[in-house]
Amino acid sequence: MENKHKNWVLCLALIFGCFDRGRAALISQSSQKLFKLQNTVILEELGRDSSAKETSYKFETNLKINSVWSQDEDQLLEVFISGSQVAASGKARSITQIPDRPFYISLVKGQPEKVIAHTSKDQSLLNLERGIASLLQLRLDASQEEELDVTGLCRVSYNVKSSTKVEKIKRDCSLWDLRVYSHPEEALSVTQEAQEKVSYELSSDGSLLKAESVESHRLSLLAKPDVGSSVKSTLILQHISLGSEEVKQLEVDSLEDAIQSLLEWYRVFELESDVDGMISEIKEQTIEEQLKASLDELQSEDVGKSSLALAYVKLIPLARISRQEQFEELLKDHSKILSQLVDLLGAVQTFDAHNATFGFLYKEAETTNEHLELLEKYLQSLAVATHPDRKIIEHLYGLLELESIKKQLKLRESIIQTLATLTRQSRLGVDDPLLQQVRTYLLQGLASKEPTLYIRALQNLQNPVTIVSLLEQAQSGEEPNLSVAALQALKAFPPGSFTSSHRQQFESIFYQRKRRFDSSARTLALDIILSLRPSQEQLGYLLDYLASTDRQFEIKTHVLQKLRMLAEKCPRFRALFETELGKRRQVNNYNVLGQKGLTTVLTRQLSLAPAFNESLLSTQEVYQGILKRGSVEFLLHAGRSQSSSFKLGIYTAGLGSLVGNGDSGDGNEKIPADDEMDGEETVTAGMEISVQGAQLRPLIFFSGQTELMGHVWGGSASDSTPAYQATTLAQDNEHYVILASGATLHWRVLGARSVDLNGKVGFSLWNRNAQTEIQQNTGSAVLGHVAIGFTYAKLEQDFSLTHEPKLSLNADLDFYSGIKLCMQLQRPEQLLKQTQVRSVFLQSVDRPYAKHVRSTLSHKTTGCTFALNQKNNEMCNVIFSE
Repeated sequence: MENKHKNWVLCLALIFGCFDRGRAALISQSSQKLFKLQNTVILEELGRDSSAKETSYKFETNLKINSVWSQDEDQLLEVFISGSQVAASGKARSITQIPDRPFYISLVKGQPEKVIAHTSKDQSLLNLERGIASLLQLRLDASQEEELDVTGLCRVSYNVKSSTKVEKIKRDCSLWDLRVYSHPEEALSVTQEAQEKVSYELSSDGSLLKAESVESHRLSLLAKPDVGSSVKSTLILQHISLGSEEVKQLEVDSLEDAIQSLLEWYRVFELESDVDGMISEIKEQTIEEQLKASLDELQSEDVGKSSLALAYVKLIPLARISRQEQFEELLKDHSKILSQLVDLLGAVQTFDAHNATFGFLYKEAETTNEHLELLEKYLQSLAVATHPDRKIIEHLYGLLELESIKKQLKLRESIIQTLATLTRQSRLGVDDPLLQQVRTYLLQGLASKEPTLYIRALQNLQNPVTIVSLLEQAQSGEEPNLSVAALQALKAFPPGSFTSSHRQQFESIFYQRKRRFDSSARTLALDIILSLRPSQEQLGYLLDYLASTDRQFEIKTHVLQKLRMLAEKCPRFRALFETELGKRRQVNNYNVLGQKGLTTVLTRQLSLAPAFNESLLSTQEVYQGILKRGSVEFLLHAGRSQSSSFKLGIYTAGLGSLVGNGDSGDGNEKIPADDEMDGEETVTAGMEISVQGAQLRPLIFFSGQTELMGHVWGGSASDSTPAYQATTLAQDNEHYVILASGATLHWRVLGARSVDLNGKVGFSLWNRNAQTEIQQNTGSAVLGHVAIGFTYAKLEQDFSLTHEPKLSLNADLDFYSGIKLCMQLQRPEQLLKQTQVRSVFLQSVDRPYAKHVRSTLSHKTTGCTFALNQKNNEMCNVIFSE
């Protein structure tokens, strides 16, 4: 056994010894060696078979490497490039523009450290030279966990297979994910997977025979993983023969002196590459030209269609490099599509676009109503921005001090809401003075005459420092609407923002431990408690509440439906729910679990793969038979994360006096609510809209019975009225990746949603019934662009996804004899269309070459009417049977 152990140690010693003797001499001292360099890059679309031949290029060149200076393990290599060519689809082109001047690689202790190149060389070629140098980076000792090469700082691990074969695995290279823009909402972001393996073959004396790098990069939408690109690149340095020329040595004493002797015509560069900006250059086209080509898709009647959303995202890359003067000309020349232009300029997020918009539309006291509405639209579009220019936030903050803005109440409120959202989206540091100024301004506003305005702004800011102030507002004994607004704001915060002390305060509101609260405040507190993942004990308290003496049956219905909805979505919660329910005989019976209220909480799947994974979350809180607070929210899912695309909320108060005395029960028993608030409520109704988490200024339908009756008698609510029409930016991602060959990969994804929301209300005091119809038409588009290559060859892939999800909600209320409410939620048929164009270009050669391959896929989702609940079905049967 001891002899076997000695033999194994001796074998390892021989392997490591052989490698050590060759470490510093991959290229032998004073020698000349000839190599062939080959780089093949393949671009494939995800989700279907594709032909590598049609989407690949191959670069080949000959290298003559001379060792012109050496001392111990330090070395200076002189590298000549000659006989270069690129090929694609069987077409080969010679490259004659690469200078015949050599470049140099310095090696310290056997490892490449610097590239010394001629200053006139282009970025693409310099990166290639860095890639060649990086192939010479080879170590034996696995203790070196990080290396710097052409792809940046990487984590590496070596596997010495024998004395002549070594394998290197590279991970987490810093230049594999250079983010220009990245959407903070995970569901709207992109995902990248990268790996690289480098295999080395050495001669018996340690000289380099072959180095082969094989890497792959997978780029996809997180919300639709089958859409994106796969890039594979192989870089091979193959030894051909020994050179026949005598290699003249530099007669200097040190490596530093050898490098210094070259600096009259050369410069020293690090191994780490720089992005080649030529790859991401937009083709010679101006925003004016693109806008003219898209005019037919940008008309007002196109809002809510995917064609407008697609035209919108095509304009954004050009708009982001346009100047203020160009925007001003567009606004002057295209007065018929100003509404669409201000949406576009909000998505641009540059100070040039911002200045142009305000300069054109805002004339202080002389600003027309039409221009004020357009400014609001611009601010609403800007509010979903993910990387606004800091100067935009500073400008909006400064506007709030102007007397002319203070007099324009609606515009001022929109500025405040947008300012709060942009401050959050900019992800400013906790000590940033701009964040502190905005936060202080909003907190001071809580003491003003309009605290709900500032509470909504704090909802958009979502700064953890403000939680204490919002909780104070939620628990204050003043107007119930303040508690509701504050809890609605707190519900928007990420669950990780809250502590156990915060949870106890939410429980105090829900269980009314200190005083009575408005029913909406209680249900919002419940939603927050459930988002904090209740423990077994806390879930038990909620179940016990269902059998309590509290006769506010609408709240109990909300609790039960919310628990059942969560149990459907999460297996772990379902197991906990069933276990705790099984322990409670006083709860687990029909008398408690049978529906007594009209409140509805449900989630329904709108679409699944191969379309986007989208769902609808609907909450309809009923009080005295009337809808008190309702919301419909559209959620985009990606793995475990989700993003709110659009949320529509409707609130009412004081309508019970018109419908008749309702109750908290099932429509027959007149049981007073335990938490019925004192005092008469003002008759009000309004709509709250949230776009991608940004709360907009609410729309007030009427305030006071006189204004309501004006609508009823005048019939002004019976015609379909637009409530929200806009196109906003959704996906907004742009990344770069540097490959081992030094080639640059550019990856951009832009998405937009165009929404047309309209509705009408019919109200008859004679027949004692009402009808409500809400129609939402949405057109969405995602546009992706991938470009990869260098000066002489480039691959491109452009893909687009378009679809038009629609939804209609009809509600029939009959209060002639008792109260009967029937809601119908319908989704018509929808079509998802995906197009792909893959291209290969050979350029900067004598005979340029290009080839394009196009493909189209479509997926149809059938329409349906969503089942709500048994109570609603029964009501619908009664109403329509009559």
